[in-house]
Amino acid sequence: MEKIKELEKLKNEILSEVGLAKKESQSLPWNSLAVYVVLIVLTFFSIAQTVQSAVILNKIKSGNIQTANSSTNNSSAPLPDNLQNLPDMVGGC
Repeated sequence: MEKIKELEKLKNEILSEVGLAKKESQSLPWNSLAVYVVLIVLTFFSIAQTVQSAVILNKIKSGNIQTANSSTNNSSAPLPDNLQNLPDMVGGC
């Protein structure tokens, strides 16, 4: 029994020298808490963006979306000369 205690003591001494000794559990450090808070905030933002994207997709599918350039008189301004030839410039069809 005494040999086991000596071996355990020797083992703990060697592990402490190497730096692998069991350490007491610590409370959560503040910098780690800050990381958790940032991750939670980013998760909420991504959930909000997902919901907004789903709402927009449903509006597009149902046809209930109004574009920014839709007007009541449906008259379109003529394009400048450099924009009229744009499909030919970039190899469009």
